Amino acid sequence: MDFIDEKDELALEAETRLKAPLEWESTAKCKIIDLKESQSKLPQHHFFREEPMCKASSLLEDSTSVDNYLELIRTWMNDTTSIVALSIKSGRVIGVAVTRVNSKTEKTDTYQRVQQTNAHEKFKYSKYFCIYILCVHPSYQEKSVEVALLNACVHVALSLKMPAIGGIFTCGISQTRARSVGFQLLSEIRYSLWLVNEQVVFDDPGRGNYSAALMGKLLKEENLKHYKLSSVDTDTK
Repeated sequence: MDFIDEKDELALEAETRLKAPLEWESTAKCKIIDLKESQSKLPQHHFFREEPMCKASSLLEDSTSVDNYLELIRTWMNDTTSIVALSIKSGRVIGVAVTRVNSKTEKTDTYQRVQQTNAHEKFKYSKYFCIYILCVHPSYQEKSVEVALLNACVHVALSLKMPAIGGIFTCGISQTRARSVGFQLLSEIRYSLWLVNEQVVFDDPGRGNYSAALMGKLLKEENLKHYKLSSVDTDTK
């Protein structure tokens, strides 16, 4: 009887580990794991308030637009490739990267405007790993969490055998940090030239924020041998 109980316990432990989120190597003092749906509130609380395009267009004042954007975010997260950064001390979410595989058939208004140079043509691949939202809690924006998330996104892309990674970066600081991990400018649109009905849409994106930039880089196949990941039980670690 004890043998059977022990066997059941081992089977349960194995099942728990299989269901545990993957933990990705972090270059900052935080833990980076796969995103769970219950951890997806950071964009709603901080992204809409801090992101230059959302802030300049007063998105939070339009509940319909907020609901539509949240629905779009949920669609992006359905691919289950998104990741979150957790505080090592408290375990709370301090950053999120909403990602998915982007194919030629996918189009959004923002991407159509910024992709003056088509990313698929630039990369010469029909698919690439795309960062749609990169958001870090204001208290952690100077603690290298954003760079750690970018590096982890590269690891996720490599694990999926994606040939390239890219994303739209809408503030100057994020563009600088993307360059620091090897992303290059593919195309951009200046906020001062972003017109709808001859009116500037984003007339006050904030100091140092001048454009929405499509940035990315090719991923070399040999790098597949070097990315690190491990399955962990975050409740016990």
